[in-house]
Amino acid sequence: MQPQVWDEARQALDDMDFPASKEEVVAHAAGRGERDDVVRMLQALPQGTYDNIEHVRRAVRISPSASEGQGVSQKAAKVRSPHSHRIAEHMRDTSQT
Repeated sequence: MQPQVWDEARQALDDMDFPASKEEVVAHAAGRGERDDVVRMLQALPQGTYDNIEHVRRAVRISPSASEGQGVSQKAAKVRSPHSHRIAEHMRDTSQT
């Protein structure tokens, strides 16, 4: 999920009375006419009662790579070494030649 979707959800829930159940959170956002992706994100919340908006935020899944503008595969490629798996010359065992 993109962080901007959470920002929209947070704005939709600013005037909500807590504690609230998952169903009340979803109904509140849907009743305010929020976009489908915002409502879907809230529908993915675990069942339970949420004490405040921070409690909702901790339950929302946000991809850390999404906040950096990179996909998972892009992040993986970035951490891979650009070098092949060679051994440095000073570490080679040259006694076998």
